[in-house]
Amino acid sequence: MAVSTDWRKARLTPADYAILEFSEKLTAAPSAITEGDLTGLRHQGFSDRVAAAYRNFITRVADGLGVELRRDGAYVSEILRAFGVSEAEVKTTIYGDRQKAREEKSPPSRSRLAVGTLPNTARGVCGIDTPPSDKPRFKELFGETMQLSGSHPMRHLAQAFGTRPDALKATLEFGRLLGMGGSGLGRRLEAIIGLVVSATAWMPYAGVHHAQALLDAGGTANEVEKLVQDPTGASLTGPERAVARYSEKLTREPGTMARSDLEAVRQVGFADRDLVTIAASAAFENYLGRVAAGVLVRLEEDLTAQAVRPF
Repeated sequence: MAVSTDWRKARLTPADYAILEFSEKLTAAPSAITEGDLTGLRHQGFSDRVAAAYRNFITRVADGLGVELRRDGAYVSEILRAFGVSEAEVKTTIYGDRQKAREEKSPPSRSRLAVGTLPNTARGVCGIDTPPSDKPRFKELFGETMQLSGSHPMRHLAQAFGTRPDALKATLEFGRLLGMGGSGLGRRLEAIIGLVVSATAWMPYAGVHHAQALLDAGGTANEVEKLVQDPTGASLTGPERAVARYSEKLTREPGTMARSDLEAVRQVGFADRDLVTIAASAAFENYLGRVAAGVLVRLEEDLTAQAVRPF
């Protein structure tokens, strides 16, 4: 059996091809999503309720924390080889013995990702229809989101969940734990993680909001500019620099994460509980930013020029 990680080589229905093509683009170049991509999904029978960003969360949690495959798992050898894993590694460890990252073929920059601009959709707050399917429930969740998300809330992104109040509820529950001041990392470090992720993957909507959050937490316009220009955190110091570097790499090349990446964050004073929070927070921002990019969420008008300018 020949197995390839190139999904284009598989026998797929037009609908499956369309959703995989969209998912790949949303993962690799979120800001390159256009109205045409959404129209293509609709032509294949998909409704505006479709969401395709969750895997960008869970895979980065696993890679960021070095989660191993089950040693007694009955994995198909051809599938393992397609992902560069030997059967011997499964019986020992994939991450634990990888003290250093694999040799990287490209420099840490956003040059590998398509750089787009902020969406400007004629549909309103985003590129999909957003009439709430359960108005009372959505109104409650929307109000809660506005209350928790600071002085410049992601109103349009919350409205984009109108047809999926269940998804908004789940996202809000994650947000309480990993951001919005509830992570235990502090508002400033939460904003840095979000800004690093957004600048690395080039997701302008989320990026502007995290830039605004950093400014609201006492950051300067110069700090924001430098972090957007170089999301590896070279302009930061101490623990913030270590977290930025970790979050940038987890966003850019999750498959290269190594024990040394965790150790670098641990060595500046973070406990293992913090490492879980940092990995999950960076992964969550990869999810949230791609939801906004995937449905072409339009930026609100109440954000400051200092937050908007870098994007």
